[in-house]
Amino acid sequence: MKQKKELQELLHRISESNDPIYQNTAKEIEKLFAQKEKRLQRIIDHSDRQQMAIVHLNEELDEYKDHLEKKVQEEMAKRKAQETLLIEQSRLAAIAEMIDSVAHQWKQPLNLISMQTYILLLKANKKEVITQEIIADFNKELMKQVHHMVDTLDNFRSFFRPATEAETFSAKESVDSVMDLIRDDLMENRIKTSIEVKKDFDLYGNSNEFKHILLNLISNTKYAFNDNAVEQRVLYINILGDNKSIEVVDNAGGIPENIIDRIFDMHVTSKGDKGTGIGLYMVQQIAHKFQGEMSVENVEDGAKFIFRLKENDVTDH
Repeated sequence: MKQKKELQELLHRISESNDPIYQNTAKEIEKLFAQKEKRLQRIIDHSDRQQMAIVHLNEELDEYKDHLEKKVQEEMAKRKAQETLLIEQSRLAAIAEMIDSVAHQWKQPLNLISMQTYILLLKANKKEVITQEIIADFNKELMKQVHHMVDTLDNFRSFFRPATEAETFSAKESVDSVMDLIRDDLMENRIKTSIEVKKDFDLYGNSNEFKHILLNLISNTKYAFNDNAVEQRVLYINILGDNKSIEVVDNAGGIPENIIDRIFDMHVTSKGDKGTGIGLYMVQQIAHKFQGEMSVENVEDGAKFIFRLKENDVTDH
């Protein structure tokens, strides 16, 4: 502003000169100065408008960002709720399947109790001598079957009751416990089982939760056998303590190559519309809780699922 004022005073003094050349020059300079000043003002005004536009854009961007973050949070909450619902549905389906298995487990002892009672009743109707030895044998067989039914029910109840504390348990114990629960169901579906313990090893965590890994893998195998109408059905379970792993191998036809690399992802399933893609996702999540990892590969006529511990600080047997 000071320079502008000094220049105007200089031009004014020149314009007062009697020399026409100085007067014309002063007028030209003053005219050019006015044009430059006007152009500079336009630039300043334009710059101010741009700055205001940038401010408005930043405000809109911040508002959009806040809206987007809120939208993402809402969508994540919806997805989490849907995943929770699907996991709960999967859990209820597993419970229903286990109840069916318990029903199979109870059929044989109930039939035996019914048969033993009928035989004892026939002896009484024929007025045969019923000795204390016969009564003792009847009572022994009856209690044996009742204990089997109670054990089956207790296993079922504990299977779905979350453990309050982590514990150390062996891989073989888990496999045996699951097989006790579903043995009759496997027989019903004509599935032969082979369990090989090359070397047992211990795990640490929620034992009931770990059993869900085995139950889900075996349940998927049973589905594949039935869906593919396999005649000779064999299920192999190998416990390999040397590399802290459990293999579940079948001859049920294998997994389609286009999804095998994503089979543990959410909503990926080989069952088409009949599956939810939750089961194997849950299996992988449970495996991670035990510092383990699930993998799968197709083998001759079937698939091999492998649970392997990442750490080697567990106990061998």
